[in-house]
Amino acid sequence: MGVKIREKVRGSNEWWVFIDHKGRRKAKRVGSLKAAVEVKAKIEALITLGQPYLEEDNIRKKAPTLTLEDYYERFKQTYLATAVRETTRISYDVSFRHHILPELGKLRLDKIERSRIKEFVAKLVGKQLARASIRIITAELNALFNAAIEDGITEMNPARRLSKLYKQAPIVHDEITPLTREEVVSFLRAAHKHFPQCYALFLCAIHTGLRSGEIAGLQWCDIDWNGKFITVRNNLVRGRIHSTKTDKTRRVDMSDDLLTELSDLKRHRKEEWLSRGKNEIPEWVFCNREGNPADMHNIKNRAFFKCLGKAGLRRMRFHDLRYVLSLLMFSVLSK
Repeated sequence: MGVKIREKVRGSNEWWVFIDHKGRRKAKRVGSLKAAVEVKAKIEALITLGQPYLEEDNIRKKAPTLTLEDYYERFKQTYLATAVRETTRISYDVSFRHHILPELGKLRLDKIERSRIKEFVAKLVGKQLARASIRIITAELNALFNAAIEDGITEMNPARRLSKLYKQAPIVHDEITPLTREEVVSFLRAAHKHFPQCYALFLCAIHTGLRSGEIAGLQWCDIDWNGKFITVRNNLVRGRIHSTKTDKTRRVDMSDDLLTELSDLKRHRKEEWLSRGKNEIPEWVFCNREGNPADMHNIKNRAFFKCLGKAGLRRMRFHDLRYVLSLLMFSVLSK
C-alpha cells in the first residue's frame, strides 16, 4: 500500500510511480529518478490531505451523474453495437430488460455498492432461476461495470466474482423430447395436409438436424444436387446473417426424400416467380412471398405448434427436431 517508485526494466533509467491506495492501483511513467521522487512526494501529500491525486479524478468530478440505466443506453450504442454478435446483444437485452434494470436501473452507477449487488443476486436465486441463467446475467452486469471503469464513470466493479453467491441455485437442463419414428410420420402427414407451404422446411429440419437460424439462412447455392449434401454456412438471426454457432462451415448429407422435396420446391418457386414476370428466384431456399428469408418465429407460432396439435402430438420445442435425426439413425442401425 502507498506510493513507490522503481524502474520497470532494470537499467533502463526510466522511472515509474506505482500507487496502491484504497483498492486503486495506478502506474505512471515519470522519467528521471529525480522527477519520480518529486512526483511521489506530491502524491503522498495529496493523499494525506484527502485531495484528488490523479488527473482522472478531476475528470470524474466533472463527468455527469449517470444511472445504470443511462449508462446501459450508451453501452448498447458502443460495445454491444460493434463488438458482439446479434445473439449476444439479444442475451444482454433480455438480462437487462427483465432482471437488471428493474432492480438497479435507477441507481447512480458510481454509487452502487457490493452489498446492493449481493442483494440483487439473492433475489435472482429466490426466483428459482437456473444457475446457468444467473451466471449469464451477472457476467453481463460485470461487463457493463468494466466498461464504465474504462470510461472513467466509476472506479470499482461491485459485480466481480459473484459465482459463490449462487452456488445453491438449481442446475436445470432443458428436457429434450424428440419425436419418435411413428410421431415423425404423423407430424409430416399433418404438415403435408394442413401446412403444405412449410412441409419442405419441416422435412429439412428433421432430416438434417439444422438449427432454425441455419434453416432460415440456407441458400440455393449451398445445395450440392449431385453430391447430395448441404454446406451449412450461415445462421440468420433477426434478419441478419452471421456465421454458424461454431464459426465453421459443415457438410450435411441429404436423404433422397429431402433431395426430391427441395428439387420440387425449387421448380415450383421458378414457376411462381416466372408468373410474376421475374426471371430469377430469391436466393433463399425458404422465403416468404416477398422473397425475404423465412421468419422462423412466425413459422413456429403459426405453423409448427399448430401442426403438432393437428397430429395429436405433445407440444415441444422446434429446436428438438434437431435430435430426431440421430434418433431415427439409431433406430435404423439397431434393427
